[in-house]
Amino acid sequence: MKKQQIITLVFLLVSFITYSQEKLQIPDSLIRQTLLRVDSSDFNVGDFVWFYSKYSANDQMQDESLRNYLDKFVDYRTKVAEAEYLQLDSSRTFVDGFFKYMKATAHDRMYSGLEKMRSDMALLEYERLHSDYEVAHIFIKSNKFDTPADTLAALKRLETVKNELNRGVSFKDCVQKYSDDNLSKEYDGNVGWITAMVSPIEYENALYQTEKGQQTIVRTEEGWYILRVLDKRKTRGAVGAAIILIYPQSETAMGWDSARLTIDSIYTKLQNGASFDSLSLVYNQNENLRQSRGFLGLIDNGLPYSRDIKETLFNLPSDGSFSNPMRLPYGYAIVQRLYAADLPDYEAYKLGYEKRIESDKSRSAYINNYFISKLKKELHYTENRAELENTMQYVDQSVLLGKWTKPACKDVVLFEINGEKYTRETFLTYLSAIQKNRLPDVHDKDMLVRVRFEDFVLRSLELVKMRNLQQHDTDFQYTMQEYHDGMIVYDLYNDEVIQEVARDSVGMKFYFNQHKENYMVEPRNATVTIYIHNPKVHDKVLAMLYSQQSWYNGSNPKAKNANKMAYYESLGSPQLYILNIINAKTPNAIDVSTKEPLRLPNDIVSDGCWPNTSSCIMPEKIGDYGDSLQVTYYYLSKRQQTINEAKDQLLVDYQHEVEERWMRDVKKRHQVQINQGAFDKLAQYLQLYVTE
Repeated sequence: MKKQQIITLVFLLVSFITYSQEKLQIPDSLIRQTLLRVDSSDFNVGDFVWFYSKYSANDQMQDESLRNYLDKFVDYRTKVAEAEYLQLDSSRTFVDGFFKYMKATAHDRMYSGLEKMRSDMALLEYERLHSDYEVAHIFIKSNKFDTPADTLAALKRLETVKNELNRGVSFKDCVQKYSDDNLSKEYDGNVGWITAMVSPIEYENALYQTEKGQQTIVRTEEGWYILRVLDKRKTRGAVGAAIILIYPQSETAMGWDSARLTIDSIYTKLQNGASFDSLSLVYNQNENLRQSRGFLGLIDNGLPYSRDIKETLFNLPSDGSFSNPMRLPYGYAIVQRLYAADLPDYEAYKLGYEKRIESDKSRSAYINNYFISKLKKELHYTENRAELENTMQYVDQSVLLGKWTKPACKDVVLFEINGEKYTRETFLTYLSAIQKNRLPDVHDKDMLVRVRFEDFVLRSLELVKMRNLQQHDTDFQYTMQEYHDGMIVYDLYNDEVIQEVARDSVGMKFYFNQHKENYMVEPRNATVTIYIHNPKVHDKVLAMLYSQQSWYNGSNPKAKNANKMAYYESLGSPQLYILNIINAKTPNAIDVSTKEPLRLPNDIVSDGCWPNTSSCIMPEKIGDYGDSLQVTYYYLSKRQQTINEAKDQLLVDYQHEVEERWMRDVKKRHQVQINQGAFDKLAQYLQLYVTE
């Protein structure tokens, strides 16, 4: 059995609907009473209620009495006591695994609802996809991790642009004078028609809240945007598209001229009736496009393709029509509209959009920041930003190479969480420890420090929250205790039961011989038609059937293939013995059709054998129809399984036998006391709860 399956059997992981103490209406005075003592460890009524509520939610155990649950609880706590006595929870492997699980469990609780937020955002993006916005913008670069001086300078530039626009300076002139987006400058700031999922989420949110002809200002992680909505329209739907793409051989004028000549010749061939597919296969310089005949897939305005490509496709008049050659930043292209369609329904987008949201930097950060802000508020986070900036003097450029040595420094408080102070010394120690984990996109040491500081704050918030869960969240405490106990009980069970069974083949054989009545084959029958496609094998098949029959009758106990016959019979498919042997030598010579096995009438079963035979298991009624043989296999009475046939169930049963024997020894080594009075009171409350 797999480790997780064993652990589940040991303590049933947190997957059942639990009864709360309030639902069970058990008073706190009873909940706190000691119900069980194992050696020197006490377990109160609340501990048992947690255990009971999980087991009682398991359908397979609903008919058990409360006393049986208590017996299981006693056995479980005794196993834990044995595992702790053997110090199975002190190994480095266990400690590391336990802490990893605790972090993961705490993280799930801290970020509960994250998947729903992704799902809600995917639906919002799909709804937005039905509208297109033509937008122009002015971009003022200002990374969120810039120095305060750089941030202030960017704000001053932004203020200057606002003032000039207010004085009547044209948007186009301000774009050319101030915008840091060189690509959109070619179009006077116009970025074309855009829709959902093509811009940072902050940009998109601002866009969809702005009316045609108006402008707004929005901050993203990379800087400030002044957006102006030029027009708005209903989405143009989706277009199945193909493309032929020609790259220049070099970035020189000659390279581009050569590419232009090639694309013009392709365009001429298209005009003269050549098929787009055939030309794509010959000329496409992108290997993937050449293999797919240039197929791009279904293009809507929410996909990050060139705006020139998308608008050209939307404006093509009919299926099969193609564009004039167009120049793109990376080459020349001709696109073809294969078909047009309305946007698919939400279900067609849901999974893909949720994955895109998870991988999209701005959208995943937007969702994560919600939870981080929630943590900061809950844990009373305060920050001394000025002292963070003063910290820069202690870090030099070598940190970018992972070779920085932390110097002595004046220690000051950088931030507080729930009144607990986190100092410069603590942060720089953290920075030194992780500096070898390079940040490939960060090339400024001050920016790196700010990024690492944000990571350190989040790590500290999560650790404090995890500590609070350990101290104050009963459900979390029980969950972690269960994991701790379940892991060490698994290791104990593995050592004392599973491995013991694996080593004790002699004991297992002895157990089988003592309990043979538990391993029988039930009576049944099945009619099989064997279809013969190659007449040359007909006599061989018939001979094998009679050989099989004689072996079943016991007249040929040492038949050549007796083991194979027994194996396939144990599977309930004795016909496979013949099918596999014949087809192995003469492929596809025969095949079979089987009717479902039927339980035999009681009067036949009670006789023990089929009338007028001494056999209890045999092929009978062999009908020869030339190109087919029909045989009924009768399983007329219970038959003793071999140890090999019974091995799966035998393993389970023998493990149970070894476990019971082991548990008797374990109980002798531990003292167990039950508070019968507390148990009786609990039983009364549970009875009231059930009857109500």
